[in-house]
Amino acid sequence: MLRTLSWFVAALLFSVHCLQRQFRYSRLYKEVTNSSLAVLYGEDCSLVHCAGLCSGDDYCMEFLYSEISRHCIGLHCVKKDNYLYQYMGPESSNMLRYEKEFNWVEYLGHYYFYGEEKFTWEDAKLECQKKCAHLVEIETKEKSDWLMTKFLLKEDCGYIFKTCTAWTGLNDRHLEGHYVWDHSNTSMVFTNWYKFEPSKGDARDCVDILRNGEWNDRPCSFLNAFICEKSIRQY
Repeated sequence: MLRTLSWFVAALLFSVHCLQRQFRYSRLYKEVTNSSLAVLYGEDCSLVHCAGLCSGDDYCMEFLYSEISRHCIGLHCVKKDNYLYQYMGPESSNMLRYEKEFNWVEYLGHYYFYGEEKFTWEDAKLECQKKCAHLVEIETKEKSDWLMTKFLLKEDCGYIFKTCTAWTGLNDRHLEGHYVWDHSNTSMVFTNWYKFEPSKGDARDCVDILRNGEWNDRPCSFLNAFICEKSIRQY
């Protein structure tokens, strides 16, 4: 009875600890695969402290915890400067695994995340990479309309070019007028430009989606919301 109660208290503290840092964690019941983007956070940590170390690192999307050795390992999806990464050893297969929870939305086998915080295009790209994802790529009118309806069509939208817009992966940063999707490095086939867009002859190299589902090019330094996409959900 006492043992059961102690586990319940530990679980409760774990939940509160994560909520204070605006993150919840879910247990992943799958085999831990080796990763070269692993960071040893500590060698004598509690589960709660391990979660806190991961939640305090915005590059950490998952963490591993050993109940035996009390080792705490954070897993990154993209490299962070000045971090010492290591290859996970044999112990990792016996460790508990948790991931940060985000509001991913499924559509036709892919998952999408709408980031309300405003970033430049480059920083938005990095935010998606941190989540093991990439800036959204739009291949069909149906997908463009779904993104619009799900994330951008809001009652409090103002001027169409200023509010309720979000970065996509489309850009012509490397060759003016030649638009490619950043993640797949493929040229656009389907287009859905707003009237009189894209602009010609100025430094508007990055493309966002407007609240009507149409596209607009603007300077990559513009601070904008963003939409991330990934093909599989990690469980």
